[in-house]
Amino acid sequence: MNPSVFEGLHPMIKEGLEQLGIVEPTPPQERVIPAIQEGDNVLLVSPTASGKTEAALLPVFDMFLRGKKEKGISIIYITPLRALNRDIEKRMMFWADHLGITVEVRHGDTSQKQRSRQTRKPPQMLITTPETLQAILPSKGMRKHLAPVRWVIIDEIHDLAASKRGAQLTVGLERLDKAADKKPQRIGLSATIGNPKTVAEFLGGIHPVNTVEVEVDKTYEYKVQFPQPTDADFDLADELSTSPKAASRLNRIKRLVDQHNSTLIFVQGRGQAEALGFRLKQMGPGIEVHHGSLSREQRHETEDMFKAGELKGIVCTSTLQLGIDIGEVDLTIQYQSPRQVSALIQRVGRAGHTLSRLSEGVTIPAYGEDALESLVASDLARKKRLEPTLVHMKPLDVLTHQIVGLTVMALDDGIGQEEVLEMAQRAYPFKEYTGEEYEELIEFLRQIGLIKREGKTMKKTGKGRRYYYENLGMINDERRYPFINAITDEMVGTVGDEFWSLRARVGLNVILRGRVWRILQIDEERGVLHALPSTDPLGAAPGWDGELIPVTREVAEGAGTLRETIYRSAESLDDLVEPLDTDVGSLKEIADESITHLKSGLPLPSSSNLILEVWDQYLVIHSTRGEKFNMALGAILDAALSEKDLIYNWWNDPYRILIEAPNKLNKYEIEDIETLIKSLTPEEADRLLSDFMHARFPFGYKMNFIAQRFGVIPRGKMMGPERTENLYYRFKDTPIYKETIREAYHEKLDLDAVKEVVTGIQGGSVEVITKQVTEPSALARHILEKYADVEELMATDATITDQIEYMRQNIHSRRVRLACVSCGEWHTHVRIRELDDHPLCIKCGSGLMAMMRRNQDPEHFHILLRRWNEGAEMFGDDLDMLRHGRKTADMVLSYGRKAVEALMVYGVGPVTSYQVLSRMHRSNEEFYKDLLKAKIQYMKTRQYWADTK
Repeated sequence: MNPSVFEGLHPMIKEGLEQLGIVEPTPPQERVIPAIQEGDNVLLVSPTASGKTEAALLPVFDMFLRGKKEKGISIIYITPLRALNRDIEKRMMFWADHLGITVEVRHGDTSQKQRSRQTRKPPQMLITTPETLQAILPSKGMRKHLAPVRWVIIDEIHDLAASKRGAQLTVGLERLDKAADKKPQRIGLSATIGNPKTVAEFLGGIHPVNTVEVEVDKTYEYKVQFPQPTDADFDLADELSTSPKAASRLNRIKRLVDQHNSTLIFVQGRGQAEALGFRLKQMGPGIEVHHGSLSREQRHETEDMFKAGELKGIVCTSTLQLGIDIGEVDLTIQYQSPRQVSALIQRVGRAGHTLSRLSEGVTIPAYGEDALESLVASDLARKKRLEPTLVHMKPLDVLTHQIVGLTVMALDDGIGQEEVLEMAQRAYPFKEYTGEEYEELIEFLRQIGLIKREGKTMKKTGKGRRYYYENLGMINDERRYPFINAITDEMVGTVGDEFWSLRARVGLNVILRGRVWRILQIDEERGVLHALPSTDPLGAAPGWDGELIPVTREVAEGAGTLRETIYRSAESLDDLVEPLDTDVGSLKEIADESITHLKSGLPLPSSSNLILEVWDQYLVIHSTRGEKFNMALGAILDAALSEKDLIYNWWNDPYRILIEAPNKLNKYEIEDIETLIKSLTPEEADRLLSDFMHARFPFGYKMNFIAQRFGVIPRGKMMGPERTENLYYRFKDTPIYKETIREAYHEKLDLDAVKEVVTGIQGGSVEVITKQVTEPSALARHILEKYADVEELMATDATITDQIEYMRQNIHSRRVRLACVSCGEWHTHVRIRELDDHPLCIKCGSGLMAMMRRNQDPEHFHILLRRWNEGAEMFGDDLDMLRHGRKTADMVLSYGRKAVEALMVYGVGPVTSYQVLSRMHRSNEEFYKDLLKAKIQYMKTRQYWADTK
């Protein structure tokens, strides 16, 4: 390779390269260094470990050293994560020392002392996050230091471009242009972009960008392994109380970890990380868990232990997907489908983090369709066919924050309305934003007090200033809500705001930690859900809501095509093993499932058909077109079928839509549904989806976060379902309402794809096939049993008897305070299991023992008792304490320890306890069953009556 690009660099940089032992530039450096030196805005797309950071910084350092030095910041390096900020700072320390350049980090964790020092003496290179850039733009102290900025480098730009953080950054860059003496040169870096042209426009706005895509000579392996149970797996299954299939997957993961020095095990969400991590820890040491719900200190400790070689593996979510420095990784395991090609490429790229080393990745799927999806993602990764990055266009909450920021930045003089609009329109997400839309928004901002308007000038307000600094981030402040086993009072897990606001209702089935639970009570005041184990999996909503990235149309359609290929090769699966880099187990699982499905008389789903499978009151529409397509079509059918009273509820996944009708569907109703789908036009689809969105879309959840970003609801405020629903009426027809609709279309729906398919149905390129069956087909069962068949993520199956035993043990392990009513001089504090069957006062021998409430002092009770015996009058809490004590003492005298046990159950006061204790119980199990029933009844009716405890 021609090393000439290094020859043209400043002598001090060449000297530094020699000290580091770097002789030749990498291919990205060869191509990008000259482009940056020529002053181009550049987007560099090149694989992980190909030297992108140095490709950007070496020419920037070169120009900085040759140019005029000014007091202030000359280089801004932006990353999406604080952890990446720290890593870049460490990597830059050599160059900072060698070249005499001051380099510092500034983000949310930066101390006030360090911020003050930076204000007095700014670094020449600032490493920061998009949110901190927003904070320093209007800052009096820091803004003057932005005047010398000449270069802005945005790392992992694909991650920002796909979110509102990126839309916010694009306007922030325009504001930076305004603060700088000269327009800074923009440089974007990424390893994975499916549509570089769009991301280049996102980076440059109205300014041209030189896109440089570089392929490098690096080897990647994307394997898919579907282990089959062996004798050892059956033994492990007994040991871990799981199935042999689950044990085989766990054993395979453990074996792969043991065969390598350092392994990252990626999963689909926090719930999976905890569950899989727990199972692997049961099998041996050297494994830890890493996800966003853990504290920063816990994550850093795990990263440091891994880097030091103290851990063999980390079970992680996307928190380690970006380039955080955790040392050498020599294997990536993807547990279950990665769901998206770009995610798989990034994750496998973490292994073998140099050009000369192999990046090895192994996906371990859990069932047939999971294997199919994994094979497609791996095949597309090998072919480098990535999903396009979808940029948020015209997000109003983002623009609101930027408008207010510009008024704060303008101080007392204000800023012209037209200047702000023109600045926003220079940013790619707002290039088509109109004056009419703008006028409506700024008038709304005036009404809610975020700006003042004086003629054509906008000025800051005190409320606007507070709002700006309290809402620097565009990431939702998600709450987590405890999910409690009502029998044992143990926390099963947590659910997020999406589940709490959209789905949580009494009676709903929920899958959490691998088993089904029926919600018994929703405590809105405390933000807690109580539930009982359920045996009915139909319609169960995944408890790890909001964590699964959507499967794209490209992957889903590829799955349909590959399924057909595997089925047709069922007799010669060995021929597919090498080209797909998999094992026969994966292929056989898919082939067997496909053959079973065909026995139902249904064809295999593909991009050229839409299959309607009907039994009883259920309709499954097989559509291999991805999550957003199926959600859009489901919503359209909801609107259409509601008019005919033919729909009760519906669900979707990337390959199906499940519709439940109010009653069993008859021949004529099935024909009506088929005709409706066949006659659907693009215009009608558009109208029906709009009808659904305005009439039945659950606005509250999304609107809550958007209203927070508009500053009209405090950040992080807990909103119960009823309050959330009221947001619709409060903000209807405002910019908040319009942004909610826009965001829902962007993130959840693919209307354009639906229009394309209904056009295909009309033109005959897409066939609609309808069949009634007596029971669901093999492929239909996937949506009926969604996520319930991955045994290693399940809690050990427990019967009601087991749960009652847990309840008994829970009661017996708790402490109780008993005070003698007879002598008024003795009390005890003891575990219930240590009580005699009939507790007695050791001073006077009486069995009249009052049971204290949790916060009651027995000595205070005895004082009240003596005063009562002396004839003193009692009122309020004192009288209540005496009455409760007397009631419970009578019960303990009559029923002994069983009375204490009954009174320790949540919601079971003296009255209910009498009712339970007075029944004739043949066994202790019957007694605890009655206590459980009483507890459940209380939780169901708690909102309607006063506590009798």
